[in-house]
Amino acid sequence: MFEIELRNPDEMSIRLKDRVINVNVAQSTIAAGLAVGTIKGAGEFEIGETTISGVATDLGGVIYRIEIGDVAIGVVGSEVKNEDLDELGPIDILGTSVAGIVGLIEPKIVIPMGNMDFAELKASVKMEKRLKIKNVAALPAIMEIYKLG
Repeated sequence: MFEIELRNPDEMSIRLKDRVINVNVAQSTIAAGLAVGTIKGAGEFEIGETTISGVATDLGGVIYRIEIGDVAIGVVGSEVKNEDLDELGPIDILGTSVAGIVGLIEPKIVIPMGNMDFAELKASVKMEKRLKIKNVAALPAIMEIYKLG
């Protein structure tokens, strides 16, 4: 089990039992208290039971896939080409500041970040301080939007 909350509109915090992973959507960085410092850019990273894949986009940004157990979290903070999204694979939870990609990715949960106008998604919005995730089977069958904070 893990929890997701927003520290500010640009920063998602993923709280695991043994560490916290902070993802900044505006800067495309991940901080997890690692000896090597902040992760920025493309590559594969393992932090305990968590796998992080950073994918460079054709427009010069980075998008991330974070796998925790059987749950895949996608973090997309800038405009991307549709081909870049294919590199993420199936995503269960999407933290993004770009509303236009939600229909392409089709996540079970959307967490609006940055200045995203989630009204255009035409789905109900649930307000929560934080989101507790047990496993992929506990996720909703139909997409839900969670405004955290």
